Amino acid sequence: MTLVNLPHLRPMLAVSSEPFDSSDYLFEIKWDGYRCLIYLEDNTTILRSRNGFDLSGQFPELAGLHKEVKQQPAILDGEIVVLKNGKPSFSRIQSRGRLKDPIRIGRARAEDPAIFIPFDILYCAGKNIMELTLKTRKERLEESVVNGEAIVTSQYILNEGLKFFAACVEQGLEGVVAKKIDSIYLPGRRSSSWLKFRHTREADLVICGYQPGVSGRRLGSLVLGGYKDGRLVYQGKVGTGFSEQEYEALLDGLRKLEVVQEPLLVPREEKRRTIFVRPSLVCSVEYLTTTGEGYLRHPVYRGIRWDKPPEECQFVEN
Repeated sequence: MTLVNLPHLRPMLAVSSEPFDSSDYLFEIKWDGYRCLIYLEDNTTILRSRNGFDLSGQFPELAGLHKEVKQQPAILDGEIVVLKNGKPSFSRIQSRGRLKDPIRIGRARAEDPAIFIPFDILYCAGKNIMELTLKTRKERLEESVVNGEAIVTSQYILNEGLKFFAACVEQGLEGVVAKKIDSIYLPGRRSSSWLKFRHTREADLVICGYQPGVSGRRLGSLVLGGYKDGRLVYQGKVGTGFSEQEYEALLDGLRKLEVVQEPLLVPREEKRRTIFVRPSLVCSVEYLTTTGEGYLRHPVYRGIRWDKPPEECQFVEN
Protein backbone atom coordinates (compact mmCIF):
# COMPACT_ATOMS: atom_id res chain seq x y z
CA MET A 1 0.00 0.00 0.00
CA THR A 2 1.37 3.43 -0.96
CA LEU A 3 1.72 6.17 1.62
CA VAL A 4 1.17 9.62 0.11
CA ASN A 5 2.08 11.97 2.94
CA LEU A 6 4.19 9.81 5.28
CA PRO A 7 7.76 8.54 4.83
CA HIS A 8 8.92 5.00 5.61
CA LEU A 9 10.95 5.09 8.83
CA ARG A 10 12.88 2.69 11.04
CA PRO A 11 12.35 2.88 14.81
CA MET A 12 14.83 4.35 17.27
CA LEU A 13 16.61 1.70 19.36
CA ALA A 14 17.85 1.56 22.96
CA VAL A 15 21.19 0.69 24.55
CA SER A 16 21.52 -1.75 27.48
CA SER A 17 22.18 -0.27 30.92
CA GLU A 18 22.12 -1.03 34.62
CA PRO A 19 19.08 0.46 36.43
CA PHE A 20 19.40 3.95 37.93
CA ASP A 21 17.43 6.90 39.33
CA SER A 22 17.44 10.26 37.53
CA SER A 23 15.32 13.37 37.20
CA ASP A 24 16.50 13.68 33.58
CA TYR A 25 14.73 10.49 32.46
CA LEU A 26 11.26 9.02 32.38
CA PHE A 27 10.82 5.28 32.97
CA GLU A 28 8.31 2.99 31.25
CA ILE A 29 7.70 -0.75 30.86
CA LYS A 30 9.71 -2.59 28.23
CA TRP A 31 6.87 -4.36 26.46
CA ASP A 32 7.55 -7.93 25.33
CA GLY A 33 6.04 -7.94 21.86
CA TYR A 34 6.66 -6.94 18.24
CA ARG A 35 8.12 -3.48 17.76
CA CYS A 36 5.97 -1.67 15.23
CA LEU A 37 5.44 1.70 13.58
CA ILE A 38 1.83 2.37 12.63
CA TYR A 39 1.02 4.66 9.73
CA LEU A 40 -2.38 6.37 9.86
CA GLU A 41 -3.46 8.12 6.70
CA ASP A 42 -6.57 8.45 4.50
CA ASN A 43 -8.74 6.30 6.82
CA THR A 44 -6.17 3.51 6.64
CA THR A 45 -3.95 1.76 9.19
CA ILE A 46 -0.67 0.18 8.10
CA LEU A 47 1.49 -1.78 10.56
CA ARG A 48 5.20 -2.07 9.79
CA SER A 49 7.81 -4.08 11.69
CA ARG A 50 11.16 -2.60 12.66
CA ASN A 51 12.50 -3.85 9.32
CA GLY A 52 9.67 -2.39 7.28
CA PHE A 53 7.64 -5.57 6.76
CA ASP A 54 3.88 -5.08 6.56
CA LEU A 55 2.26 -6.84 9.55
CA SER A 56 -1.27 -5.63 8.84
CA GLY A 57 -2.48 -9.03 7.59
CA GLN A 58 -1.28 -10.87 10.69
CA PHE A 59 -3.17 -8.57 13.06
CA PRO A 60 -6.52 -7.66 11.46
CA GLU A 61 -7.97 -6.58 14.82
CA LEU A 62 -5.68 -3.53 14.60
CA ALA A 63 -6.91 -2.47 11.15
CA GLY A 64 -9.17 0.23 12.63
CA LEU A 65 -6.60 2.10 14.73
CA HIS A 66 -7.02 5.15 12.48
CA LYS A 67 -10.45 5.55 14.08
CA GLU A 68 -8.84 5.85 17.54
CA VAL A 69 -6.17 8.44 16.73
CA LYS A 70 -6.74 12.14 16.08
CA GLN A 71 -4.51 14.60 14.19
CA GLN A 72 -3.73 12.52 11.11
CA PRO A 73 -1.70 11.77 9.02
CA ALA A 74 0.34 10.31 11.86
CA ILE A 75 3.09 7.81 12.65
CA LEU A 76 3.12 6.15 16.07
CA ASP A 77 5.89 4.02 17.54
CA GLY A 78 5.07 1.19 19.93
CA GLU A 79 4.67 -2.54 20.48
CA ILE A 80 2.09 -5.06 19.37
CA VAL A 81 1.49 -7.35 22.35
CA VAL A 82 -0.67 -10.32 23.23
CA LEU A 83 -1.57 -10.59 26.91
CA LYS A 84 -1.74 -13.72 29.01
CA ASN A 85 -3.01 -13.30 32.57
CA GLY A 86 -2.58 -9.56 32.15
CA LYS A 87 1.07 -9.75 31.07
CA PRO A 88 2.68 -9.66 27.62
CA SER A 89 3.34 -13.16 26.24
CA PHE A 90 6.11 -13.30 23.63
CA SER A 91 5.36 -16.92 22.79
CA ARG A 92 1.74 -16.07 21.97
CA ILE A 93 2.53 -13.10 19.77
CA GLN A 94 5.25 -15.16 18.12
CA SER A 95 2.62 -17.79 17.29
CA ARG A 96 0.39 -15.05 15.88
CA GLY A 97 3.22 -13.59 13.84
CA ARG A 98 4.01 -16.78 11.96
CA LEU A 99 0.44 -17.41 10.75
CA LYS A 100 -0.38 -16.86 7.07
CA ASP A 101 -3.70 -18.62 6.54
CA PRO A 102 -6.64 -16.18 6.95
CA ILE A 103 -8.81 -18.78 8.68
CA ARG A 104 -6.14 -19.57 11.28
CA ILE A 105 -5.44 -15.86 11.72
CA GLY A 106 -9.14 -15.27 12.37
CA ARG A 107 -9.23 -18.04 14.96
CA ALA A 108 -6.08 -16.73 16.66
CA ARG A 109 -7.51 -13.22 16.65
CA ALA A 110 -10.43 -14.46 18.73
CA GLU A 111 -8.33 -16.58 21.10
CA ASP A 112 -5.30 -14.28 21.54
CA PRO A 113 -6.27 -10.74 20.49
CA ALA A 114 -3.42 -8.29 20.01
CA ILE A 115 -3.31 -4.72 21.23
CA PHE A 116 -1.05 -1.86 20.20
CA ILE A 117 0.77 0.05 22.96
CA PRO A 118 2.17 3.31 21.55
CA PHE A 119 4.93 5.11 23.42
CA ASP A 120 5.90 7.79 20.90
CA ILE A 121 4.51 9.85 18.03
CA LEU A 122 6.76 10.86 15.13
CA TYR A 123 4.36 12.56 12.74
CA CYS A 124 1.30 14.44 13.96
CA ALA A 125 -1.24 16.13 11.68
CA GLY A 126 1.12 15.39 8.81
CA LYS A 127 4.05 17.24 10.43
CA ASN A 128 7.41 15.77 11.41
CA ILE A 129 7.74 16.29 15.18
CA MET A 130 10.77 14.05 15.78
CA GLU A 131 12.95 17.03 16.70
CA LEU A 132 10.62 18.08 19.50
CA THR A 133 11.57 16.86 22.98
CA LEU A 134 10.31 13.51 24.22
CA LYS A 135 8.26 15.32 26.87
CA THR A 136 6.45 17.31 24.16
CA ARG A 137 5.94 14.23 21.98
CA LYS A 138 4.45 12.36 24.94
CA GLU A 139 1.98 15.20 25.42
CA ARG A 140 1.03 15.08 21.72
CA LEU A 141 0.60 11.32 21.97
CA GLU A 142 -1.79 11.62 24.92
CA GLU A 143 -3.79 14.27 23.05
CA SER A 144 -4.01 12.15 19.90
CA VAL A 145 -4.86 8.63 21.11
CA VAL A 146 -8.28 7.55 22.32
CA ASN A 147 -7.54 4.52 24.48
CA GLY A 148 -9.72 1.47 23.85
CA GLU A 149 -9.67 -2.31 23.44
CA ALA A 150 -7.13 -2.25 20.61
CA ILE A 151 -4.86 0.63 21.64
CA VAL A 152 -3.56 1.80 25.04
CA THR A 153 -0.80 4.38 25.48
CA SER A 154 2.22 3.35 27.52
CA GLN A 155 2.37 5.04 30.91
CA TYR A 156 5.56 6.16 32.65
CA ILE A 157 6.97 7.50 35.91
CA LEU A 158 9.64 10.08 36.68
CA ASN A 159 12.78 9.96 38.82
CA GLU A 160 12.48 6.52 40.48
CA GLY A 161 13.95 4.08 37.98
CA LEU A 162 15.28 1.64 40.57
CA LYS A 163 11.95 1.15 42.34
CA PHE A 164 10.12 0.92 39.05
CA PHE A 165 12.52 -1.70 37.73
CA ALA A 166 12.19 -3.74 40.94
CA ALA A 167 8.40 -3.59 40.67
CA CYS A 168 8.50 -4.75 37.03
CA VAL A 169 10.80 -7.66 37.90
CA GLU A 170 8.47 -8.66 40.75
CA GLN A 171 5.55 -8.68 38.30
CA GLY A 172 7.44 -10.89 35.86
CA LEU A 173 7.75 -8.20 33.19
CA GLU A 174 10.64 -8.05 30.74
CA GLY A 175 12.18 -4.84 32.03
CA VAL A 176 12.19 -1.05 31.82
CA VAL A 177 13.24 1.57 29.27
CA ALA A 178 14.66 4.87 30.54
CA LYS A 179 14.31 7.76 28.10
CA LYS A 180 15.89 11.18 28.38
CA ILE A 181 13.08 13.69 28.74
CA ASP A 182 14.64 16.34 26.49
CA SER A 183 15.82 13.91 23.77
CA ILE A 184 14.80 14.02 20.11
CA TYR A 185 13.77 10.95 18.10
CA LEU A 186 16.53 9.42 15.97
CA PRO A 187 14.91 7.03 13.44
CA GLY A 188 16.89 3.90 12.67
CA ARG A 189 19.60 4.69 15.24
CA ARG A 190 20.58 3.07 18.53
CA SER A 191 21.05 5.86 21.04
CA SER A 192 22.09 6.23 24.67
CA SER A 193 19.17 8.64 25.07
CA TRP A 194 17.13 5.44 25.46
CA LEU A 195 18.46 2.89 27.96
CA LYS A 196 16.93 -0.54 28.60
CA PHE A 197 17.09 -2.39 31.92
CA ARG A 198 16.64 -6.16 31.86
CA HIS A 199 16.80 -8.59 34.75
CA THR A 200 18.14 -11.10 32.24
CA ARG A 201 20.04 -10.35 29.09
CA GLU A 202 18.61 -11.13 25.70
CA ALA A 203 20.12 -11.68 22.28
CA ASP A 204 18.86 -12.46 18.80
CA LEU A 205 21.16 -15.00 17.12
CA VAL A 206 21.27 -17.04 13.93
CA ILE A 207 20.45 -20.76 14.01
CA CYS A 208 23.39 -22.35 12.19
CA GLY A 209 22.73 -25.98 13.04
CA TYR A 210 21.21 -28.39 15.51
CA GLN A 211 22.16 -31.44 17.54
CA PRO A 212 19.99 -34.51 18.09
CA GLY A 213 18.88 -35.12 21.64
CA VAL A 214 19.28 -38.01 24.02
CA SER A 215 16.74 -39.97 26.04
CA GLY A 216 14.30 -40.07 23.15
CA ARG A 217 14.33 -36.35 22.42
CA ARG A 218 14.84 -35.88 18.70
CA LEU A 219 16.01 -32.28 19.06
CA GLY A 220 18.64 -31.66 21.68
CA SER A 221 19.88 -28.14 21.04
CA LEU A 222 20.27 -25.36 18.52
CA VAL A 223 23.74 -24.21 17.44
CA LEU A 224 23.91 -20.41 17.46
CA GLY A 225 26.05 -17.75 15.86
CA GLY A 226 26.31 -13.97 15.58
CA TYR A 227 27.93 -11.77 12.96
CA LYS A 228 31.32 -10.25 13.72
CA ASP A 229 33.33 -8.42 11.06
CA GLY A 230 30.99 -9.78 8.41
CA ARG A 231 31.16 -13.47 9.30
CA LEU A 232 29.25 -15.78 11.61
CA VAL A 233 30.99 -16.63 14.89
CA TYR A 234 29.94 -19.46 17.22
CA GLN A 235 28.16 -18.37 20.41
CA GLY A 236 27.25 -21.74 21.88
CA LYS A 237 24.02 -23.68 21.85
CA VAL A 238 20.62 -23.58 23.54
CA GLY A 239 18.68 -26.66 24.58
CA THR A 240 16.00 -25.41 26.99
CA GLY A 241 12.88 -23.30 26.73
CA PHE A 242 11.12 -25.23 23.95
CA SER A 243 7.54 -26.40 24.19
CA GLU A 244 6.63 -29.86 22.91
CA GLN A 245 5.06 -28.31 19.83
CA GLU A 246 8.19 -26.25 19.16
CA TYR A 247 10.41 -29.33 19.29
CA GLU A 248 8.47 -30.85 16.40
CA ALA A 249 8.04 -27.65 14.39
CA LEU A 250 11.69 -26.65 14.71
CA LEU A 251 12.99 -30.07 13.78
CA ASP A 252 10.73 -30.24 10.74
CA GLY A 253 11.84 -26.80 9.56
CA LEU A 254 15.54 -27.36 10.20
CA ARG A 255 15.62 -30.61 8.27
CA LYS A 256 14.54 -28.67 5.18
CA LEU A 257 17.48 -26.28 5.65
CA GLU A 258 20.27 -28.84 6.09
CA VAL A 259 23.50 -28.10 4.22
CA VAL A 260 26.86 -29.81 3.79
CA GLN A 261 28.98 -26.67 3.98
CA GLU A 262 29.48 -25.33 7.50
CA PRO A 263 28.20 -21.74 7.92
CA LEU A 264 30.57 -21.17 10.87
CA LEU A 265 33.37 -22.84 12.81
CA VAL A 266 32.36 -24.77 15.92
CA PRO A 267 34.60 -26.38 18.55
CA ARG A 268 35.91 -29.76 17.50
CA GLU A 269 34.02 -31.57 20.25
CA GLU A 270 30.72 -30.08 18.99
CA LYS A 271 31.29 -30.54 15.27
CA ARG A 272 30.80 -34.32 15.34
CA ARG A 273 27.25 -34.02 16.72
CA THR A 274 26.17 -30.93 14.76
CA ILE A 275 23.95 -31.02 11.69
CA PHE A 276 24.47 -27.72 9.89
CA VAL A 277 21.68 -25.70 8.29
CA ARG A 278 21.40 -22.69 6.03
CA PRO A 279 21.70 -19.66 8.38
CA SER A 280 18.33 -18.10 7.57
CA LEU A 281 16.43 -18.40 10.86
CA VAL A 282 16.81 -16.07 13.85
CA CYS A 283 15.87 -16.97 17.40
CA SER A 284 15.69 -14.95 20.59
CA VAL A 285 17.44 -16.27 23.70
CA GLU A 286 17.81 -15.14 27.28
CA TYR A 287 21.13 -15.66 29.07
CA LEU A 288 23.07 -14.55 32.14
CA THR A 289 26.41 -13.57 30.62
CA THR A 290 29.06 -14.89 28.23
CA THR A 291 32.21 -16.90 28.84
CA GLY A 292 35.68 -15.72 27.93
CA GLU A 293 35.28 -17.52 24.58
CA GLY A 294 32.06 -15.63 23.89
CA TYR A 295 29.69 -18.55 24.57
CA LEU A 296 26.33 -17.82 26.19
CA ARG A 297 25.97 -18.93 29.82
CA HIS A 298 22.66 -20.54 30.79
CA PRO A 299 20.78 -19.60 27.60
CA VAL A 300 17.03 -20.18 27.33
CA TYR A 301 15.19 -20.28 24.02
CA ARG A 302 12.38 -17.71 23.71
CA GLY A 303 11.17 -18.07 20.15
CA ILE A 304 11.80 -17.50 16.47
CA ARG A 305 12.17 -13.89 15.34
CA TRP A 306 10.35 -13.87 12.02
CA ASP A 307 10.65 -10.08 11.88
CA LYS A 308 14.45 -9.92 11.98
CA PRO A 309 16.93 -10.78 9.20
CA PRO A 310 20.05 -12.83 10.11
CA GLU A 311 22.41 -10.04 9.03
CA GLU A 312 21.22 -7.88 11.94
CA CYS A 313 22.27 -10.46 14.55
CA GLN A 314 25.54 -9.22 15.97
CA PHE A 315 28.00 -11.27 18.01
CA VAL A 316 27.19 -10.77 21.71
CA GLU A 317 29.99 -9.23 23.74
CA ASN A 318 29.46 -8.35 27.39
